[in-house]
Amino acid sequence: MARINVNINPNILLWARQEAGYTIDEVAAKLSVNSDRYQKWEKEGKDIPFGKLQNLATYYKRQLAVFFLPNVPTKIKKPKDFRNLSPSDSSLSKEVLLTLRRSSYLQRIANNLEGENYWGKKLSWLNEVEKLNDQADSIIRLRELMGINIDQQLKWTSDSEAYRIWRTAIEEKLGILIFQFSMPMEELQGFCMLDTLPYIIVTNSNHSYTGRIFTIFHELAHIIRRQSGMCLIEKIEQNQKEEWACNTFAGSFLAPLNTIVQTDNLKEIATYSRKLKISREVYLRRLKEEGLLPDVKFYALLDDIKDTYKKKEKSKGFVLPEAKSRASRGETFYNIVFEAIGNNRINYTDAAHALGLKVNRLINEI
Repeated sequence: MARINVNINPNILLWARQEAGYTIDEVAAKLSVNSDRYQKWEKEGKDIPFGKLQNLATYYKRQLAVFFLPNVPTKIKKPKDFRNLSPSDSSLSKEVLLTLRRSSYLQRIANNLEGENYWGKKLSWLNEVEKLNDQADSIIRLRELMGINIDQQLKWTSDSEAYRIWRTAIEEKLGILIFQFSMPMEELQGFCMLDTLPYIIVTNSNHSYTGRIFTIFHELAHIIRRQSGMCLIEKIEQNQKEEWACNTFAGSFLAPLNTIVQTDNLKEIATYSRKLKISREVYLRRLKEEGLLPDVKFYALLDDIKDTYKKKEKSKGFVLPEAKSRASRGETFYNIVFEAIGNNRINYTDAAHALGLKVNRLINEI
């Protein structure tokens, strides 16, 4: 069979590569072509082997049809980078760029299915909380809105249960969708996107449950400040005022002053943090913030805690695609899509794509 060559808008080829985070040399190597030849395709868009475009669609995780659009799609608007990294370390990896694209896509699907009026009403509490000048009053009101008091929090039996309940409450009561995807831990622990409705928070699924819980409330603080942001929460310095303030909010929310017991004993810190379903570092930081622990002791204990860490092997057990989809996208998004299928507001193909499932598995779920 003769090879088929096609002509496309070269700017789309450039856009797709940059959005995926590839260099020209990397793409050329993957396609087994000379870098100059590939660069010519990006400049002229002519005589490109159709099979190479199919390969690019796979590498970039794009639908093949994207390459045949007449105009370049809009670039993903990235959240503000609060990570305080050096220029050489601040570039985003392919994994993070894909997560940003995927999250923006899910955000757009949720908007299309429910509409801006629906999501706007869900976020009406924001105007009320913004008017509260005192952080303690804001926390009290948010707990009231979520229907979770400290006594309930102390009764939860596991970190995973705490994460599930907090996530559900924020999605259902505050109207903020929470996704979780795998990203390099040293690069990004979470982000939030507010440029369109609904507002979303994304946590790193490689993090511990307590780490993800803290990320949610750190990002919630950004949302209250009307800020989209990318955060590396565990490496925040005190001179990072916005990030420090968001950390302070998250810590105060999860560990109110009346739950903090003064101690400099690591075993006791571990016990008290387990009760609150927070990390030992968060409890330690709360002691420091409330003036219950001097700085010298704080940093010494923090080093001691870090010395106890052991790198855990990631579980390689099989997870059903449906369970993975629910975990990554959240029950709220999952249910929105299924309700839309029942109301004929989305077809099976688009629904399967939104949920990351094959059509046959989607049909089995209905």
